[in-house]
Amino acid sequence: MSRFLSAAAALVLFALSFYTAQKSYVAIIGLRKYEERSERAAKHSETAARELHKSRATQASSAAAIVLTLASSLAIFSSVLLGWPSASTSAYVLPPLNIAATVAAFVHNQNFWKAKAKVPFVGGFNEAIEKSKEIRQLMVPLALGWGLVGLLDWIDGSLGLG
Repeated sequence: MSRFLSAAAALVLFALSFYTAQKSYVAIIGLRKYEERSERAAKHSETAARELHKSRATQASSAAAIVLTLASSLAIFSSVLLGWPSASTSAYVLPPLNIAATVAAFVHNQNFWKAKAKVPFVGGFNEAIEKSKEIRQLMVPLALGWGLVGLLDWIDGSLGLG
């Protein structure tokens, strides 16, 4: 029964990860519109160069965590659905890995974007800041969902309920 619940939770995590990936794509596209201006400013200002690097790094850390959750949820769902013996191994490894990745991406983004103020007359940049905030907020249910999958797999393994 808990294997079925793990598969169901993994499917929900896949859907949430896909939704988060869409938000991330919109945020990255929004920030890339200001990339050329930012690069020009970075040539003349060490602060601007540092901000540009941090902005890119936060978007990359979110994207990496999202891709990991997409792949992991699909792997767990598929392995349970197909009855692969590796399902139990991946179920013990993937949840803590995904929790660590989503929490790290959340903290990394929070530390950078929380202090960013919206810029007057630059709507696209402000929208990208808002999307980054939404992505951070979506990392919380992703991490909690992976905790649930890990708990269900632990129950399945320790009690032999699979």
